Amino acid sequence: MKRQKTQAGSVQQQHSMKKFMILVAGAFISSIGSGLTDFGLAIYILKLTGSVGATGIFASCAFLPAILLAPVGGVLADRYDRRLMMILGELLSGLAVLICLAAVLSPQPSLVVICIGVGISSIFSALTEPAFKATITDLLPEEDFVRAGGMVQLAGSAKLLISPVVAGLLLQVTVVSTLIILDMLTFFTTVLIIAFVRKGLTSKKSTVIGSGFLCELRAGITAVRGKKGIITMIIVMTIATFCLGFVQMLSKPLILAIAGERELGILTTVIAMGMMVGSIGISMIKQPKSYLRMLSMGLFGCGVFFALIGVSENLVLIAGFGFMMFVFMPAIQIGAEVLIRTNLDNSVQGRAFGLIGLITQMGYILSFLAVGMLADGIFEPFMQGDTELAMRISAIIGSGVGRGNALLIIITGIGLAVVGIVIARLRSVRTLEATAVKDEQLLESW
Repeated sequence: MKRQKTQAGSVQQQHSMKKFMILVAGAFISSIGSGLTDFGLAIYILKLTGSVGATGIFASCAFLPAILLAPVGGVLADRYDRRLMMILGELLSGLAVLICLAAVLSPQPSLVVICIGVGISSIFSALTEPAFKATITDLLPEEDFVRAGGMVQLAGSAKLLISPVVAGLLLQVTVVSTLIILDMLTFFTTVLIIAFVRKGLTSKKSTVIGSGFLCELRAGITAVRGKKGIITMIIVMTIATFCLGFVQMLSKPLILAIAGERELGILTTVIAMGMMVGSIGISMIKQPKSYLRMLSMGLFGCGVFFALIGVSENLVLIAGFGFMMFVFMPAIQIGAEVLIRTNLDNSVQGRAFGLIGLITQMGYILSFLAVGMLADGIFEPFMQGDTELAMRISAIIGSGVGRGNALLIIITGIGLAVVGIVIARLRSVRTLEATAVKDEQLLESW
């Protein structure tokens, strides 16, 4: 009898994993489509206005709404069918992109209208991510969380790996409106995939659906505040996104100071491939011995290679160090996410992940605000000066334009590596690890 139950459970687990892989395929397609629009519109706006600042406004409109509304999306993910929320999010986001399409087809294109379109699309996309993350818990047993996290990372990396290359090639023979239309088609394709997976599956909704929206939002905050280790995880992930924001802002001027745009494009693709390799590697791990060790090693390795990027002016070495930095990034995301997931009740995970997403993604905003002041106001002038300290540092990392950015990269990388060492020694985080291990042992004994 026990053997029959085990076999039945194994069949159900395989069935659920297949369903989840179909969901990931939908996310992969959607990610490629979104990347086409982001890449195409950024170039379009730059040519239209000739202003990098205008491109920054576009990026902010596409980025901020989804971050700020993530907690709301989390509450909705716990109140209603999570796969239904994903369908609505994808469908309405796709329809909002129509505004952008109308703007670029207009005889007098408007930056304001384009920003409104991507802003509305971003608002509806806030429904999708918390529901998708919480659905992992609905579909899969705990031992598959790491593999699932690797697959999700791989799907998300399509925006960085595939979309820029495809968009760049298409823009040689067509216009940006074609990219937007292709993006809309991916939205609707993803909706059909999610609808297929939703059939025959039940979503674990909140048991306090009648308690009110604000009450449920506070319940998500209470769940996060309930464990000191989870708060520590949030701080760590915010630091990681803060550092990633520095990479995004500093890597382009750093490389353009020693090479051209062609080399920049090649290096960007090579470096981004590291995240794909790291995601594939983690997805192949059936059950790691320690999620905390995975997180700590990810932070340390990422920080070390992050710092090494600033040391060299050799493009091959920069590409190699950047590649390895991104290899370690999925370990940070997945290690922290599993530690949090195994310490939160499933009924509040949508709200909790929405709130966590809001806080951690603000690391990007903070880095965007800080990097300009630090690089342009302090580090670049310092490294172009003739002080004794600047000359000593220049003897190691080189001198001239861009080496101030390099020094800032080195300091940021070292800081991230130190965080990786420290977090493994924190008692509050070890408590999260102990809970995760205990849950695994109970599951295995069952």
